[in-house]
Amino acid sequence: MLTQWRTFFRNVAKMTSRSFTVIRWLPMLALGLVPTLAFAAPTLIEVHQAPALGPVLGARAIPGQVVVLRAQTGGRVQYVAGPAGTPVRGDEVVVALDTAGLLAQRAQAEAAYAAAQVAVDNGYSQYQVQLYNYGGANPWNPFAWFGQAFAAMMGNQQNPWANYLAALDNRRAAALQAQAQLQSAAYRIREIDAEIRNAYGVSPFYGVILQKDVNPGDVVQPGQSLLVLGGAGPAQVLVQVPTSMSAGLRLGEALEVASNGRSVDARVIQIAPQADAQTHTIAVKLALPPDTGIRAGDYVTVHLPAARSTSLGVAIPKSALLPGRSLPSVLVDVRGVTQLRVLRLGEPLGNGMVQVLSGLRPGEIVVNDPPAGIGSGYRLRTASGADA
Repeated sequence: MLTQWRTFFRNVAKMTSRSFTVIRWLPMLALGLVPTLAFAAPTLIEVHQAPALGPVLGARAIPGQVVVLRAQTGGRVQYVAGPAGTPVRGDEVVVALDTAGLLAQRAQAEAAYAAAQVAVDNGYSQYQVQLYNYGGANPWNPFAWFGQAFAAMMGNQQNPWANYLAALDNRRAAALQAQAQLQSAAYRIREIDAEIRNAYGVSPFYGVILQKDVNPGDVVQPGQSLLVLGGAGPAQVLVQVPTSMSAGLRLGEALEVASNGRSVDARVIQIAPQADAQTHTIAVKLALPPDTGIRAGDYVTVHLPAARSTSLGVAIPKSALLPGRSLPSVLVDVRGVTQLRVLRLGEPLGNGMVQVLSGLRPGEIVVNDPPAGIGSGYRLRTASGADA
């Protein structure tokens, strides 16, 4: 039994001695003093300049046409085409108010028009009677002259012709007043007809109901919102651009719009003439091309152009980034020895390239496809075996 214990302690001592030997080599490995750990044949690439990308803003897609139907007259809602999302056709009645009171007013206006027409006919008839029935003395009768002279001597200064003209003017004025009342009654009927038409909300285009603000039976007042309609054509993009970034925007300019992993070019069609006093932003509308797959309400991103004063950035392949790092990093060749650099990346540039905002300068050499576990302080060798 004692022999077995001696053998056990002897084996433990051998294992401990080997462990100390490994531990003694660890500082040498960390300092790079072991020449067998140098990586041969690295792939080195040069950092090139790339145009800096402009800022990216979040935005939303809106319908190309939006119409808010508001009540033009007060009344009770009688009909609504449907809830939000209901498709509508052009010239379709989508909301209607009760018109019973307006129809009663129209009947009353028609009765007033008929009475005015009778007054016009009677007025012109009386005018004709007065015009062709002169009641004065016959100027060809000398006895009539004697009678008029005798009447003048007795103090009667009335002139039959003047009386005739005065009566004729009165008949004419009565006929014209009746004609004016007739026109007033006709315009009143037109006014009521316009109010009846305003009681019906008609869709001006083929589209969809975006928002329903009333239900049948609701009592509305003039100016109250009833429905919001959106056109079914290509959508637009509404983006709020900070005033500091809006100086370079121009009408007709094409901007990149991204949504759901795809990018399209949208054209600037409207720039607000003044900024919002609270948000200090300017509303900009972009017209999307047809058949983009972007629907009203989708979230999109708008890439603004870089300012002329913005310095050029650099670009590197994504394969040059060190794998397994929480922060994007690369290895830079500094006189044949690797140096770790932490980068701040920008937007992808396509073809496997990525924009680098800070951490690298044009002309520097980085290690492409770095091996796993490599870090700062390693010596580089070219494919021929000479020191880099």
